[in-house]
Amino acid sequence: MRILLNLLLFVLPPMTLMGTQGSLAQAADLEPKAQMIANIQHWVGLQEGVSATAVEVQANDRRFIVPECDTDFEVDFAFASKSNVQVNCASLDWQAILRIQIRQQADSLTYARALSQGAAITEQDLLSVRSSAALGLAPLSDPAQAIGRLLKVSVSEGQLVRLNHFDDAIPVFVALRDIAKGETLSQSLFDSILVATSGTDFDERFNKGEIANSVAIRGVARGARLSLRDFSQTSAAIVVTSLIERGGKFDPSNSQSDVVRSRLPADAVLDFAQLGRAVSKRRLTPGSIVRFSDIAIQPHVVADTTTTLRLSKQKFTLTMDVFALDDGFLGDRIRVRNQESGETLYATVVDVGLVEIVGTP
Repeated sequence: MRILLNLLLFVLPPMTLMGTQGSLAQAADLEPKAQMIANIQHWVGLQEGVSATAVEVQANDRRFIVPECDTDFEVDFAFASKSNVQVNCASLDWQAILRIQIRQQADSLTYARALSQGAAITEQDLLSVRSSAALGLAPLSDPAQAIGRLLKVSVSEGQLVRLNHFDDAIPVFVALRDIAKGETLSQSLFDSILVATSGTDFDERFNKGEIANSVAIRGVARGARLSLRDFSQTSAAIVVTSLIERGGKFDPSNSQSDVVRSRLPADAVLDFAQLGRAVSKRRLTPGSIVRFSDIAIQPHVVADTTTTLRLSKQKFTLTMDVFALDDGFLGDRIRVRNQESGETLYATVVDVGLVEIVGTP
């Protein structure tokens, strides 16, 4: 009869036999269960390059009866896992599946004192020790993997430090006193604390460089977490100083570069150089921040207007007024009409109100 047993680790304490891998000569004198365990330890030790004593076999349940086998038990890993082995006695057509653990000595970290859930780990909270752990389940050994992280469970003094004890954490910034709207945020006004990432809003995730010397755009109460919605970096932008009607051009008489202490629109115009040949698409009132959505860039040659045509040949240059049929920017080839002959020509835009045709020699 074929017997299939799966003995679970949390139910059964480990049973370890055989001090060396070469002691199989004594196995025949052991009880059947002890012989089977010795065969497992020896085979797994050879497969994994460890001592037989490092292999723990979960087989202490008294209900698990092992028959006496005429030969050594055959052993192989089961379920494509190194935590289970299949044991066979070919002469009896008997089979069992058992849990095993392969333990190893390794440098590990333990907690120097008991800590509560939510505590942030410091260097003083950790001790380095040498411990035995199941292969693949070794505790942490590098303090950098623990320092600064938050515990999601309470731990006791001497407990091994494991990765699953921690929650991912990030620093957030907290106001040390009430902050008024318009106040400049110096580093003396806020401090950072570690908070579980899962307990933060996206707008609370920023670095200190983004907040230092910025300006509060609304009041913040003492103890409140700072958000990107609470402050704005001061920045220079183009601001309207006098009314600009639709189609009006921008110049120092109606606009200027100024320091803005509120959050800038994403498409704010920051420099007069960006307003070259720009006209307003709508009426703009004093105090408005000029945005790219507010402006249109005039072409260098405007359709349905008179422009100058320059005809250049090897020995002479001729200019005349023509009528532009298309808008054109520098380098564009557009249609123009000779107002005297009515002939349509193609010319290249070379300057404001100027197109050119280069003749062949």
